[in-house]
Amino acid sequence: MSVEKDKLFNLIKEKLPNNVLFTEEIADVLDISYDAAYRRINGKTSLSFKEALELARYYKISLNKLYNISSTLSKSIIKNDYVNTYEGVNDFYKDIAFYVATYASDKNSKVYYTAKNIPIYHIPVNTLYSKFRVYVYLNFLSKKEESKIEPFSKFIEKQFFTNESKRFREKFKEVSITDVWSDTTINSCLHTIYYFYKTKLITRTEALQLCDEILLLIERIEEKARNKVWNSKKDLKYELYYNKLVNINHVLFLKSETKKGLLVPYTSLSYMRIEDKIICNEVDEYFQKQLQFSQNISGSAEVERRMFFTLMYEKIEQLKHQINSKAIMSFI
Repeated sequence: MSVEKDKLFNLIKEKLPNNVLFTEEIADVLDISYDAAYRRINGKTSLSFKEALELARYYKISLNKLYNISSTLSKSIIKNDYVNTYEGVNDFYKDIAFYVATYASDKNSKVYYTAKNIPIYHIPVNTLYSKFRVYVYLNFLSKKEESKIEPFSKFIEKQFFTNESKRFREKFKEVSITDVWSDTTINSCLHTIYYFYKTKLITRTEALQLCDEILLLIERIEEKARNKVWNSKKDLKYELYYNKLVNINHVLFLKSETKKGLLVPYTSLSYMRIEDKIICNEVDEYFQKQLQFSQNISGSAEVERRMFFTLMYEKIEQLKHQINSKAIMSFI
């Protein structure tokens, strides 16, 4: 992607006034540190496809022009965008569930996911945390002002959405799953809980209950990794890889014996669906190489798995301790 990256950065520079510091501009748009932006600009760290999409979208740069995409290829790249409403989130779940179902009907279908946050298909429905994730989608990630966001206690989850959310998770149970996690995969959900607690949008009791539910969720994922079982009724496997080297970027790759597909998110409820054979084959090779540089902590890798999940449990306990400490020292 080096040529396209340089071309993208050159096109962005052409759009910026001379008095704008380019590295700071890229850092602001991608919401990363100055050093992280500098490494991407100088090629020391690769610019992910998702980040390229964010930059192209922000600066209104044509991806067809950037990647020399022909009209034939562009038909294999579909943009899906949903509004931050119940209906929008519902359609988001419905469309992805339908797409996964088209692979589930094939033999040896499998999903690869580089998880920047705990994947939704792991989260049980009708829990406080599943409700909280929807609350975050509809408020924190929308354009609402913070002062206009209602407390979580007043948030009511509509029944039609709950039903579609359940079907979404059921469809993912029809394919084998390979997750790639890093040390920071759990951080996003914990930071979100703490943010909403500090801004008094969730209570101390709610924050601690959310922590307890995440703890149970991580325990279930650890059990699945230990047994390498995703769905015992259909003999579907679950594998968990721990990656220390490559940036985790929320990409979902699907493959079966007959086809391959790629879902690349670029906002909270927007993603590019790519089915071009050349791109998908390149992504498949990339995923296999990424797995080679990751540590498989499924099955017999007891020591490595224990070390990884112990770190996850410690982070949860640290957040609970911080919440309890804030409550005790509230007079300060």
